[in-house]
Amino acid sequence: MLTVSQIADTLLAVMWTMLRVSGVVMIAPLLGAIFIPARIRILIGLVLAVAMLPVVGKLPTFSPLSALGLYTIAQELIIGIAIGFILKLAVEAAVFAGQVISIGMGLSFATVVDPQQGGTPLLGRFYIIIATLLLLFFNAHLALIQIVADSFSLIPVGSSGISAAEARQVVDFASLMFVGAMQLALPAVVAILMVNVSFGVISRAAPTLNLFAVGFPITLMTGFLIMIMATRNQGVVWEAQFTAALTAISRLLGGG
Repeated sequence: MLTVSQIADTLLAVMWTMLRVSGVVMIAPLLGAIFIPARIRILIGLVLAVAMLPVVGKLPTFSPLSALGLYTIAQELIIGIAIGFILKLAVEAAVFAGQVISIGMGLSFATVVDPQQGGTPLLGRFYIIIATLLLLFFNAHLALIQIVADSFSLIPVGSSGISAAEARQVVDFASLMFVGAMQLALPAVVAILMVNVSFGVISRAAPTLNLFAVGFPITLMTGFLIMIMATRNQGVVWEAQFTAALTAISRLLGGG
């Protein structure tokens, strides 16, 4: 028979654990997507927090409403948000790649209003769907949950938290996001550049030719054909992105 004290201790342990987990669920790709209802995200955070209770270790004994308790709450949320933000940066390479290709193809004016990201190019949404599916295929979401569970042993609740040197991993990983975006966009950008150079030569040979009427459909068709062929080989790029993201998270937590 559970006593009132034991129930209170269990609820307090779930609360401390859920803070870090909630930070991850709040911002990580797929888990923190805007189309997932808030109640579902809260339920996911609660389930993960309960599942991670055996690996949490020793919990703080001070009150969450004390000055130290409020500081620890903010610290736990920051740790969770930093973990989810690194993986989100890996997926954000899709938006940047879509924007670069859209500008070259003349589709930069075709955007969709996203409450989470504002105006997003349609090609960016296409690449985000591919990235999300590959994220599930490579089990990156399961690896993320495992890293969050391991983080409680690397950075216990109520400890010193993330140092400035470890927090720099977030900034350093942003450069890899741009590298991944250019790897995704480079085939289409090079092909469109060659088409535009060809139209430049044609315009010199036939100045009366209406390049806007002829060039725009050819540029669109070329861009779509290159995208179809390049999409088949994007798995290697995304696998490298997810691996780099998980490695950066491990370094952020001081795990090597």
